[in-house]
Amino acid sequence: MTIELPLPRSGDSRPPRPPRTAAPGTLRALRVLAAHPEGVDLATLGGHLGRTSTGVLPVVTGLLRSGHAERTDAGAYRLRPGPAFGGPERPALRWELPEVLSEAVSELYRRTRAWTYLVEWADDDHLDVVDLRGHQGLGLVPELPARIPPSMAHALAVSKVLVAFAPDRRARLAPGWTAYTPETITTLAAYDAELARVRRDGYALDREEYATGFGCVCAPIADPGGRVSAAIAISLPAARFRAELDDLVADVTDVARRAHRRWFR
Repeated sequence: MTIELPLPRSGDSRPPRPPRTAAPGTLRALRVLAAHPEGVDLATLGGHLGRTSTGVLPVVTGLLRSGHAERTDAGAYRLRPGPAFGGPERPALRWELPEVLSEAVSELYRRTRAWTYLVEWADDDHLDVVDLRGHQGLGLVPELPARIPPSMAHALAVSKVLVAFAPDRRARLAPGWTAYTPETITTLAAYDAELARVRRDGYALDREEYATGFGCVCAPIADPGGRVSAAIAISLPAARFRAELDDLVADVTDVARRAHRRWFR
């Protein structure tokens, strides 16, 4: 797949955005992080807030983007040192994805009413789920962690997309992959063929390869330089995945293209 960069249009400008409001639970989350300077994981933070790990992820995402929190090397979350917290000023740890991608997650969730999430590479070859939308009653892929290790990359649509457009990452994947279900890809030859399909079609599918009864559709989002920096995906029960696949693919790829164009502007 060739990801083309749209040309800027004369007089084109982005409309002003409404003021952002803090996600519910933000102040409570800050208090928990302040009480645990060593950092806490999503499960622990969610327990303090009465939420699941996935339920607390939007709050953590907002704190990361605002600079109030940071991710530790171990994958935990803590307050980011700075004047507001009594520590020395420190530059941001890493470049953050723009707000337009968070808006894309909201748009895709609105269209599909399926669990919707945004994933990016971390520096340690993990994949980080950096934004997520959903509600109770929807089926979310069981035990999908917020930090996806390289050992799971063969079984998920989000990792197929990111690996397909990052050959250097592909070389770091070790053979001997776990067969999570009878549909899991477990050989390098089959995986390379799958990556070729992703590049050709511009999206990836998980056909019950990680969890029986669940499917996933994922598309890449290229940054203004043409590099695939993130992937946006939906996960849903396999019966709906099969029945509505064409429409779901159209929604996911359309939102991904729109997110790229807005990012480019």
